[in-house]
Order: sequence, then structure tokens, then C-alpha cells
Amino acid sequence: MVVIGAAGIGHKMLVGRTSELKLLGRALADASAGSAAAVVVLGEPGIGKTRLLAEFCERAAADGFEVLGGRGTELESEVPFGVIVDALNERFASLVSEMIADVGQDRVAELAAVLPCLRGYGRQLGARLEVERFEFYRAVCGTFDRLVLRRPLVLALDDVHWADPASVELISFMLRRLVPGMILALAYRPGQTPGQLLDALTHVAADGQLCELKLSPLSIGEAAEALELPPDSSVVQKLHADSGGNPFYLEQLARMVTAGPPSGLSADVDVANKDVRIPITLRTTISQELTRLAGATLWVVRAGAVAGDPFDVDLVTAIAEADEAQVLKSLDELVRVDLVRPAATPGQFRFRHPIVRRVVYDDDSTAGWRIAAHNRAARALARRGGSVEERAHHVEYSAHPGDEEAAATLAEAAHIVAPHAPAAAVRWLQAALRLLPATRGGQQRLLLQVLLARALANIGNLRESRAKLEEVLEILPTGSVSDRVPIIRMIAHADHALGHAEETRHLIDATLDRVPADSADAIALKLELAQNQWMRGHWEQAVSTANWADVQATGIADSTLMVEAKSALAMFANDQGDFARAKELVDWVAHYVDASATIEIPEQLEGLSNLVFAEIYLGLLPAALRHAERGLKASRATGQNHVFGLILFSAAIAKMLLGRLSEARRDAEAAVEVALLLDNDPLRIWAESVRCWVETMSGNLPTALTAGRAAVRNPHPYYGWFAHACYGQALIEAGRYEQGRQELLSIVRPGPSGIPPGVSAIFLSPLVIAELAVGRIEAADALTRRLEDDAQDLPLSSGAWHLRAGHARYARACVYAARGDFQAAAAYSDKARESFDAVDARLWAARARLDAGRALARIHDAPAAIRELELAHTALRDIGATRLADNANKELRTLGKRIKRWPTTGQPADTLALTAREREVADRVVQGYTNREIAKELFISPKTVEKHLARVFAKLDTNSRSGIAAAMIRQQHGRT
Repeated sequence: MVVIGAAGIGHKMLVGRTSELKLLGRALADASAGSAAAVVVLGEPGIGKTRLLAEFCERAAADGFEVLGGRGTELESEVPFGVIVDALNERFASLVSEMIADVGQDRVAELAAVLPCLRGYGRQLGARLEVERFEFYRAVCGTFDRLVLRRPLVLALDDVHWADPASVELISFMLRRLVPGMILALAYRPGQTPGQLLDALTHVAADGQLCELKLSPLSIGEAAEALELPPDSSVVQKLHADSGGNPFYLEQLARMVTAGPPSGLSADVDVANKDVRIPITLRTTISQELTRLAGATLWVVRAGAVAGDPFDVDLVTAIAEADEAQVLKSLDELVRVDLVRPAATPGQFRFRHPIVRRVVYDDDSTAGWRIAAHNRAARALARRGGSVEERAHHVEYSAHPGDEEAAATLAEAAHIVAPHAPAAAVRWLQAALRLLPATRGGQQRLLLQVLLARALANIGNLRESRAKLEEVLEILPTGSVSDRVPIIRMIAHADHALGHAEETRHLIDATLDRVPADSADAIALKLELAQNQWMRGHWEQAVSTANWADVQATGIADSTLMVEAKSALAMFANDQGDFARAKELVDWVAHYVDASATIEIPEQLEGLSNLVFAEIYLGLLPAALRHAERGLKASRATGQNHVFGLILFSAAIAKMLLGRLSEARRDAEAAVEVALLLDNDPLRIWAESVRCWVETMSGNLPTALTAGRAAVRNPHPYYGWFAHACYGQALIEAGRYEQGRQELLSIVRPGPSGIPPGVSAIFLSPLVIAELAVGRIEAADALTRRLEDDAQDLPLSSGAWHLRAGHARYARACVYAARGDFQAAAAYSDKARESFDAVDARLWAARARLDAGRALARIHDAPAAIRELELAHTALRDIGATRLADNANKELRTLGKRIKRWPTTGQPADTLALTAREREVADRVVQGYTNREIAKELFISPKTVEKHLARVFAKLDTNSRSGIAAAMIRQQHGRT
């Protein structure tokens, strides 16, 4: 952990920052009241970001905040989670026993995979995919949730522009899930900000939780005040001109005033290093400081620049090849002249400023020495048991081409960090490939190329991943067509994710010409072609191609290809409304899967993914969930990230319909994370759509609408219909009927961008509701007849019939209710409930029961209405459908029947001394609503929400939103 501080005239450089300090003070006050916020300090090198961040941290500590701090370092910007380990390692080490008790051994094990202080704690983790690194991110946020229960927290991260990609990914995750009672404070250079971080900050800004401070140069008056000289002083005029008003440059140049300024002062920029543009004047000034050092001390500071920032005494001693007593003496001198400063951890030191380290490291006269120094650092770390990841950084900087041992070390490090930091794996695999001798290691080079392509895909760089796979094809012997087919299929997956379906078709066709027509390779390529045709909207061709592959696979008795072909055909048949054919194929694949001890082949996993979707739309929900859960385990075992994402959101749909909404929400959120980490647009469209659907059914409409907007933002020729269907449903549920109606009407048409006929029933019933809401009863009746016709030809009692009959009956009940025939509406609602119960669709069944109760109330059959509404309320409460459960409760109140509000607590509302309105606000805080979302939901102003929250904080004796959640959870479990 770093304690950010300043020394010398640096404190005076805060002059002119009054407005910025006021904004930071306001952020602290808001966090103390339980809000979450991100603070961003922007500016060029030396402008005062670190000093302002230091002042902010000091004020936070004085106000009772816990303060954690870390800093990115330029020369170690590839070391995985460098800035995060710097910030959290020491603090989390002190929390081990509490963390195991609070968050469980699995969460601690996730943290231990990255944080050295926790290694050896927690139970052994099972297999993890690279895209499941978000579980580590969740574990970090979960620990922050626990910390803020004691006191508010500031996590300050400096020089984020130098943060490694893994740290940037985690920071972005934290920004999207800011913890109430915590401030995430970042300082970085705007021109070097990673795009992923900017996207996350845009999300925070849209939620009104971002405090952004852009620092500008000091005026000549402010510079004079900092230097304690009059503004018209020639020294002030000169230093201000040479520094350009940059506080750090001004401070460094002021150091040299008494010694006489270096000759030929110039503001020209030294562009020798592309990342750090240091004025020549400043570089010369720092170099003069170095020339005054004794020889032994100079080598120690150079060794420190190689070792890292911070650096420890033992490693510097090994790099400098010096006596430890001499190193300690030299460090005393370096501290005295303020080139380095003691770090928070005993035995460690930091450079005065990253630019100082850069100047020391860049000394051209030590270029050869630096290579040997990194080599000594790697060997020293190996001797003291340092991890291969720690050594990899120095190995990369010291190895020579042809060094196979170094290449093996880098490849091993890449393999270890890939699950949590695939970007670091990419860098080290690239370095290993550069080191391999050009004339040897062909098989090893081939393996590293495939691993590199996979790692590139896992960080979302699909284009470069595809390019590497093309290089693999060039390396493979020309006559080895069978070896090329798996690589071509990997390329096809990348192309489909990139939307390059036409390009893939040409590659598949060209390869098909080179393989025997009845071979397993031809069948595999035909199946890829069928998927390609389906995505391009050539549905009849896709069915014909997949059917040919099925016949050929059966002919050669290749069970793996049979599973893939039949599951693809099942999906195609289901989408086209041929449910009898789809059921026949699903039965065969399900029997094979259930009889198989293991599923290890990627192609079988693709088949399992198709099976799950087909089972969902055939109304075989328990079977779909069982196969989805098996698929997730198999994906981990085989490392299939892409298939994992597909199965994950199919599991979310199955759980939602089965009434397991909290689990469905977690899976939907995880699916979004997978899509974001893979930077895969089709996956993200599906994942955001599923999240929208789950949150709509849960009653969390603000989140549902946000996810829906994200899903429809990037139109896709095939996947787009699902996004519009889910978003339209959310809009209708939110009362925006006309907008939702237009979304659904946009996909009720034939063609590749329209909703497939086989799944239209599920999404047409919300359109019926929208048509009725805008007074188009005849249009709603026509849609209902269409739903009834779709169910008419299906075998009675089949899952497909029950699913579609349920939606048709539900729509018919709505039409009857709109026409005032509540007797018929109640009867049809009950029939819809029976149909949904038959396929275990608990969510839709409970909703139908709610409508039956409403209709019975309208015909004044109060006993029957109360019975149905109480059953609906209980079911919806247990499922987690908060909005629908509230609707049932309101209906019961109109009938004179009061039911306890089902607080997250399960206790009477007055146990915590909250009023009904305060309880409504507190319930939504627990669900993660922002103040703005609560205001919109309850039809009150944000200011009113703040007033209610202030009273809730006082009554519950807490100062954070997490404290509200903790108090209510304690009440739920009967604890005080």
C-alpha cells in the first residue's frame, strides 16, 4: 500500500486549486452520507495531479475515511495488477480471518490468485476460464462492501495511464459497480487514457457520480506565491517561462536556482521516449542532481530504477552487485538529497517522481549495463523464491534472441497469468515468439501462436487473433488439410463475432474444395457453413446444409459430428416453427448427452449450447437448466470462452422462467462481463438483452431499460431482433407503451432481422398489451388470433404446445379484460396459468394468476380474487419479482386485505422505525437503485429522496448505503 505524500515546496503548489479542493470536499461529504462516487484528476505530466490527490487523501483520513492508495509505474506497465497489488496487498493481509468469515473461502481464493498476501488462504479453486476473471473483480468489490460497513473508504490510484491492462480492466469494473460509501479516485494523463477506462467513466458520468477535475498551469502570480517571491522578480519570470507554469517543472528548476541554472535553458521537448515528453531543461536539471552523487550512490539509484518503483533493499543490492552496508549508506544519501523517499512498507523506497526515475533509467551510457542489471534482477528473484510472473518482466528486458530458456520462462508466466491477466499473457507470448530461433522449434512456435491467438481473443482483440490464426495456417504444411480445419473453424468463430460472415464463407468454400466430400473434415466445414448461412439469413440453405451434414455424420457413425449436426438442426427447426422435428432432434441429443460421462470436445459443447436454447423454446425448462449447468462445467474444463458465454445467458433465461430470478440476474450480469471482456458484439447484444429481460421480470426497470438501450445501440443483422424484443418488453412494462410497441413492431416481419416464427409467441404477448394500452383493441385481437393459430397444430400436452398455448391464453385474457368481459378474462388467465405450470414456467404462471385475481375482483368475487391474489403475491415474492408482487399487494389492499410488505427483512415495517415511504426508499437502496432511479420509480424528486435517505441514515445509525443493507439483512435474520 502506498501513502501518497509531498515534500518541500510541493505543498505550496496547491495554490490556485481552491475550487478543485472544494469539489473534493463535497465528494467526501456525499460519501460520508452513503453515496458512491468516482473522482478523476486529469492533467499533463507535472501539473499537480499527485499533489492534489495527496491532499484529498489527507483530508479524507482526517474526516474518518480509510484511505488506500496505489500508483502505476511506467517501466512495469505490463506487470499484471501492479497498481492494484500496490494499493490492496497490505490492507487485505490484515483482513484474512474476517474475509474468510464474511465473504467465504471461495472469494478469498479468488483474491489469493492475484494478491500475494493471501496465497495459501481459502479453498482450492476449481477450473476457471480466462473470461471468469470478473469473479476476482467481484471478490474485490465484495471486500470493499464489507470495509465500508465500518467507515467510508477512499481508494486513490495515481498514474493510472501507466496501469497494466489487467488493472485497467478491474478499475473499469469497479467504476461500473461503484460501492456506496466509497470514493474511487483516479489521476492520469488524458492523452494516454485507455479506451476501456473512458467507456466506464462515461457510464459513471451518465449516472451523475463523476467528479472530474482538469488541472491547468499556474499563472505567474500563483507561481510567485508558491516560490514566495514577488511576481515581477526576474527569477519568477524566468522560471515561469521555462516551466510553462507546470508546478513540478517549476519546483525542479527552482531547486537549481542557488546552484546556478544550467546553461542554455530551453523549453524544447526531449522526444527520445515516446511515452514521456520531458523538457530538455528539466532532464538537464535532474541529470545535474545525479552528477553530484558519489559513484557508489549513483549505481545504487540506477539499480533502483531497474528494480522498480517502489524498490526494496535486497533486490537493489543484487542488481548493483554491492555490499548491503554500502547500499544502505547510499540510500541514506539519496533520501537526504530527496531523489528517493521511504515508502510505507519498511525496507522499500520510491523515487521523488516518476520523471526522476525515467531520467535515471534512460541514461544512454548505461544501456548495456541495464540489460545485465535486469538479468541479475531475474536471477535474484529466482534465488529468493520469486514467482515466474515477477521474473518475467526482467527476463523480457534482458533475454537475447535464441534464448530458448528465457522463451520457456515467458511462456510459463503467460500460462499462469492468462486466467486473470490475458493481456500480460499476450505480451509475454509475443516476447517468447521473438526469442525462439527462426530455424528451430517449429512445433513450439506453432503451439505458442495458437495460445497467442486465444489470448488475443480473450482480451477482445479478435482481428489480431484472426491474423495470428492466419499465420498458423501459413506455418502448417500445405498438404496437412486435416490440421487446418480446426484453425479454420476458430477463424470462422472470430469472423462471425466481427460480423464478417461473407469473408468466412469464402474461406470455408475454398477449404471444402480440398477435402474428400464424405470425410469428417467436410462434415465439420459444412456445419460451420450452415451456421454462416443461418447468420446471413439464408435459412433454407442452412437447413439443407445441416441436414446433409447430419446424414453424412450418421453414415460414418461419428457421434461428435452427429451431436453438432442434430443440435444445429434442432435450433433451425425450432426457429422456423417445426416443433415436431425440433423435439425429435432434441430428444436424440439429450439422450446422447445424458449418457455421456464427459463432454470435452469443443464441437460437442457447441451442440450442447444449441440443445439448451432449443429446450427452452420447446418448454423443456428443467432439462434446459440441467444441460446448461453441465455445459458451464464442461466449458471450464475445455477452456471454451465463447461457448461459456452462450451457455451462461441461456442458463439465465432458464432460471428466470423457472422462477430463480436472483440466480438469473447473476448469470445475466456475468454474461455481460464475458461479452465485455471478449469485446464480442454479438455476445454483448445477447447478454445485454437477457439482462434487460431478467431485470424487467424482476421489476428493476431502470436497470432493465439501461441494458435494453445498450443492446439495441449496435444493430446486428441476426442478433438484433432479440435486443428489440427484450427492450420493447421493458418499455411496455415501464408504461412507455407507444415506444415499446414500435420496438416490437420493428421485428414482427419476415427476413433475417425479424423475429423467428418459432419464438414469436413469447414476445408477441407484450405487444398485445401495448396495443391495448394505446386503444388498438382490434389489432390486439388479430395478434391474439395469430398466437392461437400458432399453438393449434401442435401436439396437445407437449411442452411446445403448453408454452405457446399459455401465451395465447394470456393474450386472450388481456383482450377480454380490455373489452370489459372480466368473467372470460379470469377464465383465460387461469387456463394460461395451467399451461405455464405444466412446463414449470413459474414466473409466467404467477403473473397469469395475478391477472386472474384482478379480473375476479372486477366481477366482485372477492373471496376468489383474494385467494388468487394471495397465491400470486406469495409466488411472486418467493421468485423475486418485486414489481409484480407489489401490484398483487395493491390489489389486495383495494379488497380490504392487508399483507405485510415483504421487506428484504421479513419483519414488520416499524421494527426499524421507518415510515412506509422511508421503507420504500430503503428497499430500493438495497436493490442498488441510485437516488435518481428511486425518484423516478416513486414519482418524487431527487431532493425528496435525499431527505428520506438522511432520516433513514439517522434511524439506522449508519452513514452509508451499504449500512442500510446490513441493518435490513440483520433484521431479516433476527439479529440486532
